[in-house]
Amino acid sequence: MEQQLVCDTVKDLLPMYIDHMTSEASNVSIEEHISGCRDCRTVLEQMREPVAVESAPELKEFKKFLKKSKMSLFYWIMGAAAVIAVVTCFIVNLAIEGRLSWFYIVAAGIGTGYLPAYIAIRCEEHRIVKMLAALNVCVFFLLGVIQIVVYYQMGIGGKWFWRTGVPIAVLWSVIVWLSVLVRVKFRTMVLTAVTVLICLAVPGNFLTNMICGYYRGWEDYAADFVSNGLGNTAAAVLLIIMDIMIYIGRKGRGGHGK
Repeated sequence: MEQQLVCDTVKDLLPMYIDHMTSEASNVSIEEHISGCRDCRTVLEQMREPVAVESAPELKEFKKFLKKSKMSLFYWIMGAAAVIAVVTCFIVNLAIEGRLSWFYIVAAGIGTGYLPAYIAIRCEEHRIVKMLAALNVCVFFLLGVIQIVVYYQMGIGGKWFWRTGVPIAVLWSVIVWLSVLVRVKFRTMVLTAVTVLICLAVPGNFLTNMICGYYRGWEDYAADFVSNGLGNTAAAVLLIIMDIMIYIGRKGRGGHGK
């Protein structure tokens, strides 16, 4: 019975002993007891073992809840900022012109930036593909809103939506999708996808200017290549060289590892 009382007293003091809160005399007594008591020594060893906090289900659930709470707060902040911007433009447009005109363009522009970003944050699989799909739809919608407001409401410009707006938007959508396809389909590096994008931007610029009717002869083609195409071509060649060097370096490290 006396031995049991001593063990109980030592076990009560062990947490303070581990935290170095006991006196020197107490430390000597505890250590003398532990050296001859296997039960108390086992308890001390268990107390000194690190607690596997990551494996606690309650902690994991709390982390998930905390993450969802942060994301919900972020969504609310984004939504509040968008609403404030839309309401401000609504009031200013009415105050200046007495009707709504460019407000629709601003609202469509905010939606074009907000919806793809929201999808990119919410989606866990195929994030880039879904974000680009939403961005494509929003861009065409935005162009339509701009055409209607500018031409039909404000009487500025001409009917360009089907003649130049849609073809140019389709052209650059195809260019971006091709670079993303290279990244997703062949599991390449981001640098490779950027290289493909820069390479395709060279003919993309020429086709865009052709759709807009900027070229009147070979002199215009040459001038545009010197001012724009030459820089894009040089950047594309540089990225291709960097991509090849990185690929060769990885192959060399892989062979060396084998």
